[in-house]
Amino acid sequence: MWMGGSVPMGYDVVEKTLVLNKTETRAITMIFAEYLASGCVRKMSVRLNELGVVSRRWIDRNGRVKGGKAFSLGTLYHILRNPVYIGKTCHKEKLYKGLHQTIIDDATWRLVQTQLESHGGHKTDAVRLSANRVLDGLLFDSVGRQMRTTYSSKSVRKNGIRQTKRYWYYATIASRSAHNTKTERLPAEPIECVILNGLRARLADKRWMAEQASENVIETEQLADFLRAVDNLKQDVPGDDGTVARQNMIELVDRIDVQKDRLQISVNLQALLEGGVSTDPTSVSFEIPFEMRQNGRANPIIIAAEVVQQPDADLIGLIADARRWAIELLDGKATSIQQINDREGLRSGSVSRILPLAWLAPDISTAILEGRQLPHLNAKALRDLPDRPLRWEDQRQILGFPPL
Repeated sequence: MWMGGSVPMGYDVVEKTLVLNKTETRAITMIFAEYLASGCVRKMSVRLNELGVVSRRWIDRNGRVKGGKAFSLGTLYHILRNPVYIGKTCHKEKLYKGLHQTIIDDATWRLVQTQLESHGGHKTDAVRLSANRVLDGLLFDSVGRQMRTTYSSKSVRKNGIRQTKRYWYYATIASRSAHNTKTERLPAEPIECVILNGLRARLADKRWMAEQASENVIETEQLADFLRAVDNLKQDVPGDDGTVARQNMIELVDRIDVQKDRLQISVNLQALLEGGVSTDPTSVSFEIPFEMRQNGRANPIIIAAEVVQQPDADLIGLIADARRWAIELLDGKATSIQQINDREGLRSGSVSRILPLAWLAPDISTAILEGRQLPHLNAKALRDLPDRPLRWEDQRQILGFPPL
């Protein structure tokens, strides 16, 4: 007998008995079959979207249609592990034979569980380590194409030593039929920072959480569980460098759509609760305004629309180089500007243009170090200034800093 709780997709409840829902049964069968065929939940998720297989639809007490959306990865894992589909039910970590009909046969169930175990999909109490790039499989560009992790390498000279620097990006996965469309890309670390900060701010807003609870017909007791889960999520994990906290936050995200001036983020609040994700997830969404700009050396940087600090590594590096060269000249370690020019492999006149930056006003240098410079001020703009005055008042006026 069904005693209450979220009804598993594939079934309806009639007089406390689970009965098959023929439409949803076909979807459940397809989920198990596609997982065995693809061997990967993420790939299966893409395939289900192509086939138009979506979550259960229902009507809330206000007459609004809910659900009917793409499955989150957490929901798919829950479905693949749910023994109700082989005619069993779990009570206090023990399986019992149920009175309802099965949807999945025992042979298919065993194959799926074996595949989940071999791919690390088994249930574990251990803390999961984050992937190299936390937003893999979650980002979609402005026309709905999935974005993947990639990188480019550049040879740079630092402290007189030539090194290879790797720049990580999220880039559009272009299909063969769309090879002429523009590929979109986002620098990994800045976009991850913007999204994580936005998630923290939203989940810490208890008023917003209460509003989502009201709109999604969440019981008062469940709302209290949500708020407690958010508080636990914000607590530091002993010995963690922030990796586990970031991964726990990202696991709430179902999808991120990148638009021209904003990020549309869909999260599953049900994933906050212990005991697994419901087959009817509590999906909510919010927007984070943002903009892109070029910060020297053709490096795109993500800037949140709200007032946030954005240190520019290239800008800081330019000032650091100027100070290092000035010290070398004053200490006699370098006999001429041309010697530094030749050693660094720079074009003639490059050191002469950059060297005056060693004498920037202290408040300007501090602001740049903390990321409080104006949006127009980047490494290229600073390097190409036609006039580099030594008077601090003149520097503030040219660079757009308020007078002291």
